[in-house]
Amino acid sequence: MNNKDIFDLINNGFTVRNTSDSYNRLCNFVAAMRCGQYYPISDEDIHKGVECEKAQTKAKTKILFMNFPEDMKKSMDAAIELKYAQCLQTFLDYKRKHENHNYRLIF
Repeated sequence: MNNKDIFDLINNGFTVRNTSDSYNRLCNFVAAMRCGQYYPISDEDIHKGVECEKAQTKAKTKILFMNFPEDMKKSMDAAIELKYAQCLQTFLDYKRKHENHNYRLIF
């Protein structure tokens, strides 16, 4: 691991700690989403929750694949970014769809 990898791990740790409440609300939203229901959540909580999960994934990837070549690490990082960008869009689309239709809220 080089200095950049260590800095990224520390930064990911701060991101996870600062967004854990939003992550918990996002988990409730996703659980309701899986059942076809709706759990009220703000766009900000969705963004922060996705950032939290992305930071956790990046930290795990850095640790598990620390001995891999640098170009492979960059490819994995790009794949993680793409995955969570798609997840974010899916969550925001689901939220908009259900808010517009006034579906039953779960508390």
